[in-house]
Amino acid sequence: MRVLFTTWSSGGHLTPMVPLARAFEEAGHQVRVAVPSGCAAAVARTGLVPVPVGTLPKAARAAGAAPRLRGRWPADWPLRPAELGAEQRGLLRALGDKQVRIAEAMAQGLVAFARCWRPALVVHDASAYAGTVAAAVLGVPAVGQMWGSAAVLRLDRQDLHGPPLSGYARLMRRYGVDPAREPDLWLDPCPPSLALPAPVRRTPVRFTAAPEKTAPAGRDGEPPGAVSRICLAWDDADGPPEAVRVALRQVEARGVQVVAGPGAAWPPFRPPEGCRAVVHQGGGAAVVAAAAAGVPQLVVAPRPEQQLNGARLALAGAGRLLTADASAAHVLAALSELLERPSYTAAARGLRAEILALPGPEETVARLTNPDHPGRADPPSATPHPPATPPHPATSPHPATPPHSATSPRPATPPAPSPHRGAAPC
Repeated sequence: MRVLFTTWSSGGHLTPMVPLARAFEEAGHQVRVAVPSGCAAAVARTGLVPVPVGTLPKAARAAGAAPRLRGRWPADWPLRPAELGAEQRGLLRALGDKQVRIAEAMAQGLVAFARCWRPALVVHDASAYAGTVAAAVLGVPAVGQMWGSAAVLRLDRQDLHGPPLSGYARLMRRYGVDPAREPDLWLDPCPPSLALPAPVRRTPVRFTAAPEKTAPAGRDGEPPGAVSRICLAWDDADGPPEAVRVALRQVEARGVQVVAGPGAAWPPFRPPEGCRAVVHQGGGAAVVAAAAAGVPQLVVAPRPEQQLNGARLALAGAGRLLTADASAAHVLAALSELLERPSYTAAARGLRAEILALPGPEETVARLTNPDHPGRADPPSATPHPPATPPHPATSPHPATPPHSATSPRPATPPAPSPHRGAAPC
């Protein structure tokens, strides 16, 4: 069986997909990972086979391109978006429009490769909308891979629950796809205590991080845990706000060690040993990585979905949430609380236990590929969707390719695609 994974970004978007992709390979399936050209090297470093499909728009690559929020949003705002203010709803629309532009940049190459390689299943990052398009064109199941968000955020839809954004609907129609088409199933690594309900089909999958090669020593060669350690993971190239920097310097002056990691978390998304608290922006992968390690978290959130994750952590008693404009005094007080109150560590360990109880990647592969598996939970349809109606030749030079079922044999050599700018070779 051929399985096509796709995402638009490395780091927190690619990393949650890697264990499942490897589990498919270990089960004897063929796997490819389609990404924009700038992400291909990151895929190759995981040992998976990258397929470059297009280039991200400059606006999507620019630092700080994502809109920022002001003030605190309700802790359950995805359940009642109609109650948000005009500015808040406009911010969500801007985030969705950004992902639609990314999907437009990827769709041409992704669909061309999918028509050529003919996967039986497409697993796409929850925000990689081009994956749903490619699956619909082939008439095969689409599975959305979440990365740890507390909610299934349908930013591709108007006010989260309405019809598709106009740009996304146009993209679907360009490839002869019904704009109402959605992923058949969502894979969710979020522990149950943090997750919000959603009217979509979800199945849990355990977050898995590769073991550290070496355990870092504490200060002056002491073993991990001999000194209090705060671990910082920040996703912006410019690093954390000045208030966070000031607060961390103050805790260091009190004898607490601060360990800074690159990106949204330490590759491969496992906090270093000995961390008693993790400070980050609230990205889903960082939240689940710290929860899997049983470590309390301080979220200083600049965006609404990150603030949502922090709010859920706070409600579970496993962390604190501050907005991005918090003062150094507030950051210091929150850090001190996480270090001094055992209840935060106890709640964080409860989240770890929840994560360990979720099905692992191998179990998830069995659920997705074997309709008779006893643990199969709400899977995608065993019968592929009908292929999309071929679009007008003026919009796409590719003929429609009949889909193959998950169990039907594949041709030894797939047919070559029609020439298409940005298309990846099979």
